[in-house]
Amino acid sequence: MTVGAPAAAAMEWAECLLPPLEMPPSLAKEIRGLIGRGPAFVPRLAHAPWVLRAVARHITGFLAYLPPALADRIGLVVTQDNSCRYCYGMHRSLLRIAGHSEAAVDRIVRDSMLVDLSPAERVAVDYARRLSRCTPRPDRKDFEKLVAAGLDERVAVEVAADVAAGCFMNRVATLAALPPEPLEAVTSASYFRLVRPFLARGFSPRPPRPLPPPQPNDGPCARVVAALGDSPSAHLLRATIDSAFASPILPTRTKALVMAVVARALDCPYGEREARGVLGREGLAEADVDEVLETLSSPRLDAREARLVPFARETVRYQTGVIQTRMREVSRELSPPEMTELVGVISLANAVCRLSVLLDTR
Repeated sequence: MTVGAPAAAAMEWAECLLPPLEMPPSLAKEIRGLIGRGPAFVPRLAHAPWVLRAVARHITGFLAYLPPALADRIGLVVTQDNSCRYCYGMHRSLLRIAGHSEAAVDRIVRDSMLVDLSPAERVAVDYARRLSRCTPRPDRKDFEKLVAAGLDERVAVEVAADVAAGCFMNRVATLAALPPEPLEAVTSASYFRLVRPFLARGFSPRPPRPLPPPQPNDGPCARVVAALGDSPSAHLLRATIDSAFASPILPTRTKALVMAVVARALDCPYGEREARGVLGREGLAEADVDEVLETLSSPRLDAREARLVPFARETVRYQTGVIQTRMREVSRELSPPEMTELVGVISLANAVCRLSVLLDTR
């Protein structure tokens, strides 16, 4: 990826898929309480409230142990790996607000593995990139290298959580083709030097404290949630999974099929078993699930699932322009709420199935 603010503008990016929505007052108030009035994506993701809430809660903070500077660097590396123009622009803007010059930001972006990192942090960033790519999937030894490099195990767990969150956010932004935020223009304006200190206060919240693990924790993917321990990310993940499956916009079976396909593509047996459990309760026989996972098709799929199942496989690793074109193709007959929920479910499946590497460390 080339660097510099002009490079962000030149990145391949489609028109936003989702129209803005006139939000219900209660939802608008809830989101303002989390992230204020600023982000332009809010009315576009409001078609599926659980997706908007998940994005807002990611922004407010979910890491208690991972140092913020390292979390930011990991987020940048994952964003570069996923070629997310929206998140790339936001990361550049936040680095500028944190006090880095444009030249320093270019240097960080260009040499993200090398600039201002300790040996342990370099191991963490390398692990983050490999977990984002999952080619091959990191294993127990890779996680143990984080601890051997000097990271507390709770910090190492949150490295994986930060990667999963990045994969979630990048896919939400990329599949929906969220338009760049006005904040990017502010950081390039002549008056930025004057307003930067005020912006910095708003973008430097206190990290959340550790929390007792969520209870109950008996929904899908409970073991992955439990593997996060007392990290606040466990509560974010539990709430997001539960809200996704409780949402009535897309059928539960469709959502579980998406998760099963993504799990198979990411070599995640646990995620596949969890999805199979949901599909069994929805009346889909094991043999039918086998057929779907082996061929990405089945006479048992309805017309919508027949389009979405193979598409879910494409979202595991992709080229931005290609996947945005495909997203527009498969969603032609979907309503804005259905499109938004599809974006959220695919993004969540990709995040959870990467985060399940933590199960290999137990």
